[in-house]
Amino acid sequence: MPRVWGVAPPSRPYRPSTVGERVFDVRSGRWAAFMGWQHGRVFLRSLGGGIEWDAEARWITNTEHL
Repeated sequence: MPRVWGVAPPSRPYRPSTVGERVFDVRSGRWAAFMGWQHGRVFLRSLGGGIEWDAEARWITNTEHL
């Protein structure tokens, strides 16, 4: 997974609640579909499908512009 280095978490992280909702993973620099929560981590899947990945909730936003 590509990572964006030197980027800070968003000042206001977003808490998605609807499965399939479109969110932006700041850490990886990718748009994704929200799949769920587990132990404070967010599970995401590429918008085109594929393997899920997890991210710390503090890195999730609903906009690409921080």
